[in-house]
Amino acid sequence: MARIHQIHDKFVKRSLQEKRIAMAFLQAHLPAAIYQILNMETLTLTNKSLVPPGLREIHCDIVYQCQIDRDDGFIIFLIEHQSSTPELMAFRKLQYTVGLMDQYLRAGHTKLPLVLSICIYHGKKSPYPSSTDVYDEFEHPELARQLVFKPFILIDLTTLSEEEIEKHGLVALMEMLLKHSRAKDFIGQLKRFFYSAIFSNTIELLGREYFNDVLTYIFYSNVNQRPRSSDAVIQALKETLPNEEEVIMTLAEELEQIGKQKGRQEGMQKGMRKGMKKGRREGEYQKALSIAKKMLEAGVEFAFIKQVTELSDEEITALIQKH
Repeated sequence: MARIHQIHDKFVKRSLQEKRIAMAFLQAHLPAAIYQILNMETLTLTNKSLVPPGLREIHCDIVYQCQIDRDDGFIIFLIEHQSSTPELMAFRKLQYTVGLMDQYLRAGHTKLPLVLSICIYHGKKSPYPSSTDVYDEFEHPELARQLVFKPFILIDLTTLSEEEIEKHGLVALMEMLLKHSRAKDFIGQLKRFFYSAIFSNTIELLGREYFNDVLTYIFYSNVNQRPRSSDAVIQALKETLPNEEEVIMTLAEELEQIGKQKGRQEGMQKGMRKGMKKGRREGEYQKALSIAKKMLEAGVEFAFIKQVTELSDEEITALIQKH
């Protein structure tokens, strides 16, 4: 007689696809306090195939969703059958849970759903030999319990005072520039930074390369926020850093080149743009790559880099992966 592959799986799925059986299963196995808040009339079998970002397609066994009382919120039940004990089962359940949440949001919801993961086990080993707690699957479970799946750590620069930031050592310059990047008096703030001990001490310790990165950030963040004040920023830098005029003017030339490229592109049709990409000289291509790299380092948005440099998605992505 021919054997049926995964006969246990097939039987569990076939059974639980019957709504009345699923209702009896949930009533038998859910905590009474949870079952009582469910509107079982709304219990619905949903799509069981998930494709979370960055993961291969996942096939869950049975997924039901049910309304909570008369509320608009839902609780989702992920019911899986196991006759063995695969490694990192609790983590796999977590992946499924996040995938279901992502699918729920993609459907247009704006809040995360409750997801309850359930496993039916009938393997050879009894009782179930593995932990159902994902924390036990970390290399350092106790430390994981203290750190993981907690509210994320927030450093809100908009509420930190300059006095607090000044105590942060080498990161203080970065934080100060970010804090004031949207200030109306950005140029005045710049002059103050360049005369400060934070600036001089940081550059002295981190060297020339970081100094160039700071200037690049100032240029391109200003382009994003205040395109019309570029000349004023260049003048302010030349006044406060008279020994760095060569570096400043190099950046200014790159900024001018970006403006020209952007202006040309805005007047071109999409088909003409593709033709220019194919006919681009190697020198122009290398220049575009250099500009894109600096813009990436300064945190300029992907779409703006693509628009200005005429590089393809693949070319810009390759730069991101290298750096």
